[in-house]
Amino acid sequence: MSVPAATDAAAPPSRRLWWVLGWCVLALFTGIAAYALPWADVIAALAGAKWHWALLAVFVSLAGWPFWILQWQLLAPKAHRPSFARMAQVTALSGAANTSLPMTGVVASVGFLIVRGRLPASAAASLYTVDQLVTGIGKVATLALAALLVPVPDWLRSGLLALSGIMAVFTLALLVAAHGGNRLRRLGIGLTPRPARLVGHVADFVDNLEPLRKPVLGTAVVLLTFAKTAAEVLMVMTVQVAVGIEPSVAAAVLVVAALDLATMAPVSPGHLGVFEATVILCYQYLGVPLPLATAAALIHHGVLFVASLVSLGYLGWALPQDDKGQRRLDQP
Repeated sequence: MSVPAATDAAAPPSRRLWWVLGWCVLALFTGIAAYALPWADVIAALAGAKWHWALLAVFVSLAGWPFWILQWQLLAPKAHRPSFARMAQVTALSGAANTSLPMTGVVASVGFLIVRGRLPASAAASLYTVDQLVTGIGKVATLALAALLVPVPDWLRSGLLALSGIMAVFTLALLVAAHGGNRLRRLGIGLTPRPARLVGHVADFVDNLEPLRKPVLGTAVVLLTFAKTAAEVLMVMTVQVAVGIEPSVAAAVLVVAALDLATMAPVSPGHLGVFEATVILCYQYLGVPLPLATAAALIHHGVLFVASLVSLGYLGWALPQDDKGQRRLDQP
């Protein structure tokens, strides 16, 4: 009996070892790639950048934030829907977590919806599930638009086909599940207490998939996803102007589409390295000189980071104000 216990205890260190090894390999390849860049020309490109346009890009990036707030408001069940201001806090926290440590995105976002959004756990899980669905639909639409506007690389076209298939299955499964709450509750009748509670939680999750049962609400949520994507494309074009690349809708859509695919897997903190490599490859594919492509990648990532800091600044103001209001409500 002692041997299995020892084996189980040894498993977590083994997984950590592979995790550390993977990070070391990523750091090695990132270092080699960075060493190969013409840094003198990149620094010259950064020095010659129009930084007022980079600042404008931050505001353009923030312009997409209200669409996200409203989208999550509409995704929340009507009976538990937070105010716009409270959902702004939730999205700011989620955005900061995804920018710095994307591997914690799911847990962090659902946790913020529960703690700050004051949603029941089942409602928070339903909201995030439908959010991932509409986000995936937005990614597929962006990839398809990129394929129409420019002759995209084979890997991007393959990614479009794979993601389209996954999203079709995911959409169909959720549409079927969204109408099964009552059937699940009938299934739970007669079960022992623990399985019955589990079935009840799943039924609550299904009941909260409201946008999948209401076509008008679902359409509004998808349109808000497209609005967020449009803000991203406009921000990329603003960065293009900042570094001296001729602004192009096609190039901006290609960059956004490629980033949608490349950043799906949380490989590194803030997608550092992967983000820059993806943007550089896109611009190189379109014939942009390497120094300008690298400068665009660095400024693009920097704009997103600064925008996340601005949202954290909003939190620094909103959270104390909200706490004061809550204390006043709690007073007799």
